[in-house]
Amino acid sequence: MTVPDNPYAALAQEEPEPQVSRFRQVGRTIPLRTRVILLVVGIAGLGLLVNAVAVSSLMREASYTRLDQELETAMSSWARSAESFGGIRQGPPSDFYVAKVFPDGSSIIINDAQSAPDLTATTIGTGPHTVEAVPGSPSSIPWRVMATTSNDVITVVGKSMARETTLLYRLVVVQFVIGVLILVTILISSFYLVKRSLRPLREVEDTAKSIARGDLDRRVPQWPMTTEVGQLANALNVMLEQLQASILSAQEKESQMRRFVGDASHELRTPLTSVKGYSELYHSGATKDADWVLSKIGGEAQRMSVLVEDLLSLTRAEGQQMEKHPVDMLELSLSVASSLRAAWPDRSIGVVNNTGSVPLVEGDPTRLHQVLTNLVNNGLNHGGPEAKVQIDISTEDEAVVVRVSDDGAGMPPEDAQHIFERFYRADTSRSRASGGSGLGLAITKSLVEGHRGTIAVSSDVGIGTVFTIKLPALVD
Repeated sequence: MTVPDNPYAALAQEEPEPQVSRFRQVGRTIPLRTRVILLVVGIAGLGLLVNAVAVSSLMREASYTRLDQELETAMSSWARSAESFGGIRQGPPSDFYVAKVFPDGSSIIINDAQSAPDLTATTIGTGPHTVEAVPGSPSSIPWRVMATTSNDVITVVGKSMARETTLLYRLVVVQFVIGVLILVTILISSFYLVKRSLRPLREVEDTAKSIARGDLDRRVPQWPMTTEVGQLANALNVMLEQLQASILSAQEKESQMRRFVGDASHELRTPLTSVKGYSELYHSGATKDADWVLSKIGGEAQRMSVLVEDLLSLTRAEGQQMEKHPVDMLELSLSVASSLRAAWPDRSIGVVNNTGSVPLVEGDPTRLHQVLTNLVNNGLNHGGPEAKVQIDISTEDEAVVVRVSDDGAGMPPEDAQHIFERFYRADTSRSRASGGSGLGLAITKSLVEGHRGTIAVSSDVGIGTVFTIKLPALVD
């Protein structure tokens, strides 16, 4: 015979699931309203049961006390002279049972009814106590008896408990009927009250279902904050606001990404189409000037390179962490103007400081230098050959304001509204022939917002354009 390594493994695997966990599983499937109603009815039923037991016990004790007093009174009065009735088996009308047992064994029974107490179970000298009816009696109702002895004569006084038994039985029946009526009343009223009390939770459920169906503007009705439902509704509404904001933000970002991919694909397709066209033109023999074809292909490749670099710059501007330090915007503006004067020696680039102190901000000097360079280049490229560019620095409401203005051609309002969008070019001033990718101002806006700042534009045709940047001032 082969003995397994662990003879108790099978027993452990076949161990039945604990009953407690089964009860918990069953309890979780019961609706909250049903559980509350059952709890209320159960507590009320338990209270009624305890009350019925207490009342029955008190009533039983009171009945036994009254009966014992009657037995003691009878024993101390007329029952002692019961032999004066002449030994006959009858006496005055009474519901008492009296028995006299003499030393010679003779006895006298007075008011002998159809039923009698079992004298063999009677104890002498112990006071009133309960005994069963004598075997064979028509009635099995017990008796309350009391026995004493005097001059060797035993006297037994008893009284049937029929009236007390009937009274206690009727009391139990009445209590049962009243208890059932009370429980039915509590059941009906609790069903109505619990249903009414849980109405806010049903509204929360309906709101959740509506939101699940796509109604993101739906909110839970407000209740007083002093109630649990009010606190729950407030917490849910706050959560729904944040959830809706997150969903809308995600949808907006997804939409922007789709537009970005579509625009990037469109922008890259144009030079790629040109490269393919020049290549096919040469291979088909339509032209034998290889240098001309290569120069055209090189120009389109250069345009794609600029576009890809600008795409990378935009991606870095939106997602890369910046190393921020205190930056003097006046010093930075002078540096930008000096660098661009070398690139544009025939153009006027000025810097005006309207602040009474050092205009410090917290930012990445390289990125802020890129912002100002893009804006100044924009004015020089698209303002016209005679346009002058000026950088004005001032402070306003705990912010450093930098205005980059030119007196060039300007742009109409419909162009100014879209100037910061990716790949946007005005028909007259932002054509592909200028070499721009349409991402410069989008990169600029992203960098400014990365510094917790804002950028705006105002322009008039024939007068010029002003870009206004506001950055939080660095307070010492």
